[in-house]
Amino acid sequence: MPAGRQHVLVRDGPRNLQFVADGASMLEPVRLHTDALVDARSLRQRLAALEALNAVVQEGRLLADLYAADPRSRRLRQVLQALDGWLAGATYRQIGIALFGEKRVTTDWSDPRHHLFNRVRRAVHRGRSLMTGGYRLFLT
Repeated sequence: MPAGRQHVLVRDGPRNLQFVADGASMLEPVRLHTDALVDARSLRQRLAALEALNAVVQEGRLLADLYAADPRSRRLRQVLQALDGWLAGATYRQIGIALFGEKRVTTDWSDPRHHLFNRVRRAVHRGRSLMTGGYRLFLT
């Protein structure tokens, strides 16, 4: 492969590491050059990427403990499940059962504060908002 710009994507199950290498073939040993002084906001990401790359070289795989779960992932999963239910025509109660189980819905659905109902309602609303363009906020 000739020298030049190469885009490299390493996948290991749900984990990915992507980088661009300039001026060297990735089929041969390469030296990684990076800026020593970087914006403080991106420093942790760069260090994590270097650690992941080092793990690939040493272990032959991307180590799960280097990829912390996004704290929003559980909530976003519920939002997308609620949206799927709403799009399929399910009632809020049916969506609640799918998300939290029938036992919890039977116990908490009629609570005078409507905590569980409001949680489902907000999840559907958030899902609809993401569907109609709100997802773009994740891309910035």
